[in-house]
Amino acid sequence: MRIGYLIDTNKGKYDQPMPGREDVSTTLDAMVEEGILAEQAGFHSIQVPDRHNRTESYFGSPMNLLMILARETNKVALGSYCLVNTLYHPMQLAEQCAIVDNLSRGRLYMTWGRGYHEAYWGQVGIPLERMLGRYLDNVRLIEKALTSRGERFDWDSDFYEVRDGLLSPGSYQQPRFPFWGSGQLPPAIERCGSYADAWTCDPFPIQRETWDEQAGAYRACAQAHGKQPFIVLMRDGWMADSYEQAVKEFGPHYVADLQFYCKQGILAHHPDLNTPEKITEDSVRKYIVIGSAAQCRERLEWYHEELGVDYFTMRFRMVTGPSLEATREQILRFGEEVVQPLHKKYPPIDHPAIPAACRW
Repeated sequence: MRIGYLIDTNKGKYDQPMPGREDVSTTLDAMVEEGILAEQAGFHSIQVPDRHNRTESYFGSPMNLLMILARETNKVALGSYCLVNTLYHPMQLAEQCAIVDNLSRGRLYMTWGRGYHEAYWGQVGIPLERMLGRYLDNVRLIEKALTSRGERFDWDSDFYEVRDGLLSPGSYQQPRFPFWGSGQLPPAIERCGSYADAWTCDPFPIQRETWDEQAGAYRACAQAHGKQPFIVLMRDGWMADSYEQAVKEFGPHYVADLQFYCKQGILAHHPDLNTPEKITEDSVRKYIVIGSAAQCRERLEWYHEELGVDYFTMRFRMVTGPSLEATREQILRFGEEVVQPLHKKYPPIDHPAIPAACRW
């Protein structure tokens, strides 16, 4: 078991006024500092999301922050969680990823995603039709570029064209850095077993029967393609001296964030949480990692031992908070009292989903 940290690049509140330049500069600095602190606190990796077209989003493409962290860190794995491939040309992504991989001396992995937010595609003029085909073609072209080993190549598909293409420099890791797949719907989850080294699961509430079915389908697909399954689970959470204090500090922010996603239809399948009024601090408590250090460790171990989760991505700050200052304190405390003891208890992960330089 290993535990990473996700830097949420949203801040403020949904649909807030356009942030001023001093707010932007200060916030960008604070988000970089979160990554530096996460390494100091003992987290195994740092993840960055892909966010656009909203006033609460500060960093845009994850490649911006990953490029900075490649220079500002020394040990942690670095990756997107996730990058929306359909927003970018694959050769552009391959070039940027190769630079980050080289700057970090082989600590990069990338979580690829099709995307679901129509405003993102509208921002860059991408048509909404045949998105799955565009996504899969994007990933295949990135892999072709990374494994071309300095040879020029052409690519002509329904979605992308490359004439006499050359990826230079190539990636530090050979033949390529790890690919993590993403998906919340059954076909997308299962498909991760065919093209990716891992399946990543978003921080939404889990229904055990649904989990067993979907995780089982992913594992079967991975094994059919000669791969060792690897499951990554993202969870939101907060640690304090007591459960009651943690709920007081974190609960309102988590509830507001989950209600936002509920309104987008993300939780339509969940009978207990399919309308915003059903989402309360009491109704969602079992879906997050919250409480004392012992309670947080116990919850993570339950996911690992009962659900077969191999890797965790933790997030402490939602759109509305807690504050950047409180989040920095949480990173250090959670790292010392939860992450480090669990990393000592469980052996390092030796799996293709983890960059070789980060198998500690």
